This record gives sequence, structure tokens and C-alpha cells, in this order.
Amino acid sequence: MSQVVEEKPDIVAASAVERSATDLEVGLPGEKVEGLERVESARSNVMDELAKGESVSYDDLPIIEVTPEENKKVLRKLDLLLLPLTMVAYTLQYIDRSAMSYAAVFTFRKDLKLTPDQYSWLGSLFFFGYLFFEFPGSYLLQRLPLSKTMGASILIWGGLLMCMAAPTHFAPAAVIRTLLGCSEALVTPGFVLLISRFYKREEQPLRVGLWYCCNGVGSFVGALVSYGMGHVHVASVRPWAWIFIVNGGITVLFSIIFLWLCPENPQTCRFLTAHEKRIALERVRGNKSSLGSKEIKWYQVKEALCPWIDPQGWVYFIIVFTIAVPNGGIGNFLHLILQSYGYTAFQTILIGLPQAAMQVIFPLSGAYIARKVPQARLFVLMAYMLPSLVGVIIQYKTRNSGALLFGYYILGSYVASLGICFAAPGANVAGYTKRVVVGAMVFVAYATGNIVGPHFFISTETPAYRSGMFACIICFTITIPMALLLRLYYMRENKRRDKLAEERGEGAYDESRGDFSDNTDVENLSFRYAL
Repeated sequence: MSQVVEEKPDIVAASAVERSATDLEVGLPGEKVEGLERVESARSNVMDELAKGESVSYDDLPIIEVTPEENKKVLRKLDLLLLPLTMVAYTLQYIDRSAMSYAAVFTFRKDLKLTPDQYSWLGSLFFFGYLFFEFPGSYLLQRLPLSKTMGASILIWGGLLMCMAAPTHFAPAAVIRTLLGCSEALVTPGFVLLISRFYKREEQPLRVGLWYCCNGVGSFVGALVSYGMGHVHVASVRPWAWIFIVNGGITVLFSIIFLWLCPENPQTCRFLTAHEKRIALERVRGNKSSLGSKEIKWYQVKEALCPWIDPQGWVYFIIVFTIAVPNGGIGNFLHLILQSYGYTAFQTILIGLPQAAMQVIFPLSGAYIARKVPQARLFVLMAYMLPSLVGVIIQYKTRNSGALLFGYYILGSYVASLGICFAAPGANVAGYTKRVVVGAMVFVAYATGNIVGPHFFISTETPAYRSGMFACIICFTITIPMALLLRLYYMRENKRRDKLAEERGEGAYDESRGDFSDNTDVENLSFRYAL
């Protein structure tokens, strides 16, 4: 067979394509794989090119029929591999990022002789590092192997977190916090790119929601770890230092597992058979996007950055910024807000656990609704802003302890909306370079908002953090109309494309048809935006 392929590749290609349907219908499972391999081996090394991250077009990759049973089996395998990896990584990321917040309810601020301003700056400096490294990090994610780059990032941030146990004053802590932000800048955009390589557009919000809800899991687990570490007394080691040492050590160990298990794309997933790898590729054909390209395409950069060509990147920038400002303030002062009600350090950690549980429920339920209700993503984004808006109004208007605690527990509903925004580049942006750039814009907005946010929260204010709560009210009221405008833009654009398709006689839109060419959503008029 190999000799025939070498001598007459075109003839073999044609005959292999003709035989593939028969092989799939009547052959045994082993013969099905052979039939698929005959098609692919005669198509100019398509699989080898894809494994290297090259763009593969519709013509290069023949369509195969995938049964519902095969689809479910492959999806289940992908979920069993990718969801634990991303969910554990995100849990650890949140614990590590919030470790300083837990340490602050003990003697961390006193031992480092921090002023209120310096503590706020430590919160902001993490996101200065995050912001500084966002575009260089996006470049690395496109040019280097995605999974290996992310695994190295996890390893580095775990090591840096352990170093946070060492500082005795502001300056070294500031340096470590900045570097920690640089190392974590790759994680969320990297996960968005990873999810877009393995899952259909309609499957992505739920998967992103699953790993994003691990912020709440991290908050819950981190609180319990911090409660336990606060009781550890070892000579010359301050109790809060164990929070950094233990959490950082666990992250370093996990990074080794991540590097070993995480695949680069469906063709490098060792837990799939040859036939299942081919099905995994066919499943994402309807995404109408390249699975990876190492070439920087400058026209796609321009398209992402110019709102008169495509405004969605800047709309998401505004939405994410207006969510991230409250996130930066609330995230860094979360436990101090609760402590301001009059609780002790250990009471603060335990009473805050229901709030951590709500941070699991909000993004998980939001992602589930976005997955199950057609065209509901932006409605979910708007709806889940409302409890947070009510929560900050309560914090601003009253000092009634029961009302304050209720408002505190619902403060975090905005994380579901943030999860929708993080999933957007993978679902609504085609063209690999453009997707990377829009993803970077989203996370630049996220970092910038988190830098600004802590400085609205003034610990000497009475009632506590009144300026911060007022800033949150303003931001949350901006987010909702911006999301509505984006939905209206998507609806208008989809209708325009439907009309053009009708004029060309193309018939009804088929979301399952597509290719792996590296065209943008503006170029590809068969692309439809998910609402």
C-alpha cells in the first residue's frame, strides 16, 4: 500500500475517499480506523501538519460522518481529561491570588509594617504584572506550544507564591506580587484558547463556567486551609507564612501533572484512539476557525483593534473593565469587608464560607443556563449583574448587620457575567491571531480594572468602604446597557448575513458546516455570532 501511495498519490487519494464510506459502514472497529487513516495519509500529511499547529483547510480535511454515540464518547473522554486539569488549575490560581487576603486577617500587615495605602498597592501590583505581561504572554501562547507554556506558567507562579513567606517589609513583597501577576497572566487566556480547540461553540460556555466557578471552590478551600494554617505555630515562622508555603507547594506539584497530561490539540491527546482523534477534529469543524496558527497575521490584529471594522473587542473591553474594577476592590478587601462588621479573624474566615459557596453556584448556574437556553449568553450576563448591584447598594446604604451579611453573600454574582466574557473570544471571534488579540484586550481590561479597584476601598472610612461601594454601583450600572448594545449588534449582523446568503441562493444556515481555514469572523460571511 505504501508503495502505491508514493507512486500514484492522486489516484490513491480518490480511491481512498470512495472506500472510506464503505469502511465506516461495514468494517470492524479496527477496519474503520484503517479506512480513516487511508484517507488522511493520502491527503498531503494533513494530520502531521495539524499536530505541528499548522492551519488546515476544509479541502485538506475530508468530512466524515460521526454518530451521536461516538460524539458523546469522545466528549466524555475530553471532559474527563481537560475539565479536571483546568478546574484544579483555576482553583489553585484563585487560592494563590487570594492568599494575601487571607494572610491579612492575621498579622501579615503588621509584620510587614504596611500602611493601608501599601496594602492596596500590593493588591494592584499583582495586576500591574498581569497587565504588563498580557500581550507578551499572548505572543508566547501563539508562538510556543500552548499546553507546555501554560504548565511552565503554573510551575513558576507556585514557586513565587512560596517566596511570599519571606518578605519582612513592603518592597520585596511588591516585587514578588508583580512577578506573580506576570506568571498568572497566561492562565485564563490560555485556557480559553485550549477550550476552543476541543469543544464546539455551544459547548464552550458550560466548560468555561465549570473551571471559572472554581474561583468559589478556591475561596472555600483557601479559607479552610488558612483557618488551619493560622493555628500552626513553629518557632521563627509566622503563622500566616504557612498559607503561602503550603498553597505554593501544592501548585508546584500540580504543574508537573499538568505538563504530563495536558494535550496540545486533539491529535496529540494520548487518551484518544486514532479514530477518536479524527472524531474530535470533526466535532469542532462547525466552529469555522483554525485550531492553531504560529503566523502573526497583521490584518487580523488591525481588525481586532479597529472598532469601525469590528466593535466587539472594544465592547468586551468596556464590559470587562466595569466588572473588574469592583472585582479588584472586593477581591482584595473581601475578608476585611466582613471583618469590618465586628468579627474576629477566625470568625471572619468561617462566616465567609457561604459567600465562597455562592461563588461556585453563580458561575455554574449561569454557564448551565447559557448552555441550555439557545441564544441566551448575553441575557445571562445582564441578569447576573443584578444581585451584585443589589449587594453593593445594601453595603452603601445600611449598617444593619443582617442586611449587610445578606448583601455580602450575593456580592459575587458578577463572576458569572465575567465567565461569559472570558468565553466570548473562543465563541465569537474567528481567525487565530484575531482571537488571541481580542482575548488579550479582554484580559488587559481585566487587569486594568483590578489595578484601579482597590484604591476606591479606603479602610479608614466610616461606614467602612463607602467610596468603594459607590464606585461598584456606577460600574455595575454601566455593564448592563453595554451588554444589551452588543447583543443588538450581533442580531443585526446575523440578519444581514442571512439576507446575503439568501440572495446568493445558499439556503438555510447550517452551523455544523465549516472548515479549519484561518479566516476571521468578518471575512467569513458563513460565520454567525452566538447571542
